[in-house]
Amino acid sequence: MRHRRIALTVTAIALLGVAACGNDSDDDAGAFVNPSAAASTAAPAAEPSAPTAKNGQAPVGKDAKTATDVVSASGLGPYLTGVAQADLASAKLIGKTKKVDKCTAAAGLSKYRAPALAFNDGKLTRISITSTKVKTAGGAKVGMSYDEVKKLYPNGKQLDNWVGASAWYTAEGGNGLLFKIADGKVSAIDAGQGEAVQFAYTDQQGC
Repeated sequence: MRHRRIALTVTAIALLGVAACGNDSDDDAGAFVNPSAAASTAAPAAEPSAPTAKNGQAPVGKDAKTATDVVSASGLGPYLTGVAQADLASAKLIGKTKKVDKCTAAAGLSKYRAPALAFNDGKLTRISITSTKVKTAGGAKVGMSYDEVKKLYPNGKQLDNWVGASAWYTAEGGNGLLFKIADGKVSAIDAGQGEAVQFAYTDQQGC
């Protein structure tokens, strides 16, 4: 009888131990999180977005770029692709204008070498420069030979217009630089929206 009571007691203790283990396993499942593991799998923080121009337009007036002798595919000084004609006019950066349908032509200030400006529906699409004092960042300028320009911009391409004249065009994102050629030398540099610059030269279309 004594042996039977001992056996029952041992069995009861064993069953309690199994039950306790089972409860511990269920309670802890998925409850513990390794802090270092969680940190390694967490999504990285988003990088701050780059600042943009006010209203998506290029700055004009006192906030405009002041470089007067360096032209890029985006433009020259305050005359940047996409800037509103009204803003340039308010800042007194353009003179008289001539409008035909949605296209408006105007001249920039002599301080910026008087570039010819072309607006489409109130936004600047391209400029044209004939001053020998203006250069591109690569060193190209009016008066330079055609061969020199092609060496500076080897990834460009030749464009021919409706009368058979040639130009060298190089793209920079959605904008471009076009070097008009006359007598083997650069006669003018156009800069602005890629399509506008190309079509104005090849087909005399658009703004």
